[in-house]
Amino acid sequence: MDEEPQNLPLVERFHRAEYLARELSEHLQQTLLPRLSELRHASKVSDPVQVSDQEMQDRITALLNAETFAADVHQKLLKFLQSIEQDTRNILNL
Repeated sequence: MDEEPQNLPLVERFHRAEYLARELSEHLQQTLLPRLSELRHASKVSDPVQVSDQEMQDRITALLNAETFAADVHQKLLKFLQSIEQDTRNILNL
């Protein structure tokens, strides 16, 4: 889904924006926030036998990957929303 929003009909941009918003919401709820919670919980454990350095590194990497994905989807969503706003303003002569 790397096409330019301006190359799509307005109605298709609305559909893509809705899809991206749903994808971002689901990703935040099902992936990013749980990984953040797991990292916070693991960081409070001071026993290296229970939580090793490698485990902490793996949790941080997973969280960073989830954040990178969320940022990418967010950028795509903004691109579509800005395109929709621009065309809507043109249609309404604003």
